[in-house]
Amino acid sequence: MLESQISWRKVLLLFLAHQRAYSFIMCNMATLYNQQWQQQELRERCGDMKQIAGCTRYRLQEGPERDVEIIDVRTGSGFRFQICPSRGMDIPFAEYNGRPLCWQSSTGVVHPGYYEKEKTGWLRGFNAGLLTTCGLSSFGGPNEDEGESYGLHDRISYIPASQVNVEQQWTDESTFEIAISGNLRQTRVFGPNLTLRRCITTTAGSTFFTIDDTVTNEGFVPEPAVILYHCNFGFPVVSEDSRIVAPSLEQAPVGDFAAQTQDSWDRMEAPQAGLAERCYAHQMKADENGMVRASIINEKIDFGACVEYRAKELPHFMQWKTMACGTYVTGLEPSNAPLKSRDVLRELGQLTILQPGESWNFQVRLGVLESSLH
Repeated sequence: MLESQISWRKVLLLFLAHQRAYSFIMCNMATLYNQQWQQQELRERCGDMKQIAGCTRYRLQEGPERDVEIIDVRTGSGFRFQICPSRGMDIPFAEYNGRPLCWQSSTGVVHPGYYEKEKTGWLRGFNAGLLTTCGLSSFGGPNEDEGESYGLHDRISYIPASQVNVEQQWTDESTFEIAISGNLRQTRVFGPNLTLRRCITTTAGSTFFTIDDTVTNEGFVPEPAVILYHCNFGFPVVSEDSRIVAPSLEQAPVGDFAAQTQDSWDRMEAPQAGLAERCYAHQMKADENGMVRASIINEKIDFGACVEYRAKELPHFMQWKTMACGTYVTGLEPSNAPLKSRDVLRELGQLTILQPGESWNFQVRLGVLESSLH
């Protein structure tokens, strides 16, 4: 018991240390190799900034991934992540100094042309990665609402982006910024016309990135609009030595199995073949700045990752915990509505409605936790 208390205290100390070092206001100074650098100093030491940090764009070539575009981003700190314009501007992979942060499924990053709308066909292309966006007209299970059928988690993660723009530039003498933006449109004739503009930013030396999303109803009638950030953490962030650290006031289990193991919602387990998934709906407490941060930390190797977001725009949070062999992942998932299918949300009066011409803004930050960063 004493050993468990010491272990938990270690996690809390790590979390609190990172609270100080990892505020929502970005520190823009280019800190690389344990030193702060000015633009001129780095220009004198390399012919092109991409030697240290920058983006590479390419297309995948094999099987169902063929022609999927990837933007590979390096910050120079050891932090690397990928953006997929072909699939909702999502984040199919991220790592820090060779350690992956996320879980990747057996499907690969499937080309959007293979999207299967019906029932749970969405899962045939669910690569997971660090982020898969769910929505925009529905999320949760397959359902039918007002005569329209919706598949699992809807289609925004299968929509290719247009007007994709990559900027890599010094914004002042000490800040080299990398910004990737793109537009997504989820629409049909005689139906909703919802757009998502996504901008993902980071800086040289950083160990995190920020997602800035704007969802707009470009139609002329009110439309239901939901969004969920399906953040999927995997080994070695997730292991039997890992815990979740989050300001959770309440954890409502979804289903009997989750209820039976509710006391261990924050602790991970070793992989077990065929083990069922568990979900918990959390009520999170925001800090004095209105922010919520949920982290997973592997105590044994002092390594983890976190998601941070504004509670006002994303007041709901679902934890997805699956400790099965091959499907060994924990999802930390903020959203603007409870994770229920569209028909159920309508019945409960919880369906969020976006008015004609109205826009909603969401900010989410994903980053690395490691004791050596402090």
